[in-house]
Amino acid sequence: MMPRDVHTRERLRAAQQAEARAVTAVCTAQASLAGVSRKRDATIAAANSTVTTAENALARTQAALVDISGLDRAAALLGIDKATLRRAVATTTSHSDGDQA
Repeated sequence: MMPRDVHTRERLRAAQQAEARAVTAVCTAQASLAGVSRKRDATIAAANSTVTTAENALARTQAALVDISGLDRAAALLGIDKATLRRAVATTTSHSDGDQA
């Protein structure tokens, strides 16, 4: 029910307009946040992919060194323990086996 007083109706109308502008501003901010969140997620996904590619390249080159020098010598040359190197080599072997299937 609308107020009978003209000044009261004008104040109500002004309050409703301010409220509508505030709701619009919130919706705009939500859309902006969603957009930048999507961009961030895409950037993180691309970076993760790049890191994974680099990790795979490292594991392949470590495996190549093990093929050339043997596990003990390769671990000594790289300054890492044999178990770590063995796991890296096993990872590349399992990936390449999967590629051939």
